[in-house]
This record gives sequence, C-alpha cells and structure tokens, in this order.
Amino acid sequence: MPRYKLTLAYDGTCYHGWQRQVGKRTIQGTLEEAILDLFGNRVKVVGSGRTDARVHALGQAAHVDLSLFIHSPDLCAALNSRLPGDIRVRETEVVPKTFHARYSAVKRAYCYLIRAAVEPSPFLRNYTHQVRFPLDSDAMNKAAAILVGTHDFSAFRSTGGGNTLPTRKVFNSEVFFISRHTLCYFITADAFLRKMVRGIVGTLLEIGAGKADVSVMSRLLNTGDRTLMATVAPPQGLYLVAVSYA
Repeated sequence: MPRYKLTLAYDGTCYHGWQRQVGKRTIQGTLEEAILDLFGNRVKVVGSGRTDARVHALGQAAHVDLSLFIHSPDLCAALNSRLPGDIRVRETEVVPKTFHARYSAVKRAYCYLIRAAVEPSPFLRNYTHQVRFPLDSDAMNKAAAILVGTHDFSAFRSTGGGNTLPTRKVFNSEVFFISRHTLCYFITADAFLRKMVRGIVGTLLEIGAGKADVSVMSRLLNTGDRTLMATVAPPQGLYLVAVSYA
C-alpha cells in the first residue's frame, strides 16, 4: 500500500473544521468520501493538524495509504474531479511509510488577516476579521516579537485543549500591512496549541486598539494567567499557510 502526501488548499467557511465528525461537513470527511468514490474502499486521511471551523488553508498537509499505485498527477486530477470547488488538492507525492503528516512536521506557518479603520465589506466577511477602528501596528509588532523563542504558552491554551505540553518554539512572529487597510499577523512555530494563534491575535488587537500595553504579552508568557488574555479572535481571518518537513 503506497503512502501519499497531499498538499491541500481549502476555504473553510462551510466546514466544521478539519476533523471528521458524525453528521457534520468537515474537510477530512469530504476527502475520505472522495477517495472512497475513487477507489471503492474507505481509508483515513491524516492531517498535519486540526484546523477549526471556518479556518482556511493555503498549504495543509496530509497523508493517506492507498490500495494501489497511481501516478501523482493523475491522483491529483482524479481527487479534484470528485471534490467540491472549495477544496483543492494542490499536489500529491509518494512518500516513505515512515512519513507522518503530523509527527514528521518540523514547522508550521499561519497568517491572520485583519481589515481595520474602514467600513466592513460583505465580500470579505468570511476571509478577514473586520474592525472599524484604527490599529497601532507598531505596538502590535513589538508585542508579537516578544513571542519569538521557546516559551510556555499555557496562557493561550484553549479550554478543553487536552494535556498537550504547552511549550512551543516560535521562529517568527510579526505584524505588517499588506494593503492600506489590511494587516497580516504572521507566525511560524514548531507546533501550536488549540486556538493559540487566535488567542494571540485577540491580545494583539487589544494592544493595537490601545486597550492593553505591549508588556501584557510578556506577563502572559511569564505567568501563564489566561485571565490576562483578551477574547479569542474569530476564526475566519486565520489561514494555515504551510507545513514544513525535514
């Protein structure tokens, strides 16, 4: 049974996240149905991580063991012909059995898009977090930079996030404008806790709006006190950009 790595892009607006759930439309479930239709047998697609409901991906990675060999370009085309238009298989490749989409990953990158100081657009409501007030991007970027390095991110752990160890190594964390009214928060790390990025963004928004000082980010890391964290930012502005492997 050959193992294939899949690189995926999807619009998460109409899905209840990555993980298969009974009676709910999910990315994993939709992929597995497409493979069932193609090969006639049910298999499990293993993702690099679980994106939440309404979260998008530009470069999600997954692996799947298939019952027979098929050339990668043909597999890509066959799957896309069976998938809805809001999920695309960008690339497929045969990988060793030792490859694991989640456990072999060494780095993950996310971005979060914020549209600020402008009237909300009905066309962007599913793809950015829109706020009418201006944001201090310099203060936000200073706070974001504090996260670089190895830290205990207990303060950003979601309720019900399990017993996963809270220490993560952040390689890059910055805020910058990509257009006049659109800010991007970009972060890369070895791994992330559940809703960690959205928790960070919520705090950055408080700082950018002048409701919290830059120093709150250090206090969150040093104390692990979740009560210092702002409200978790909504999901629609979040994108899993890429997953890297050694």
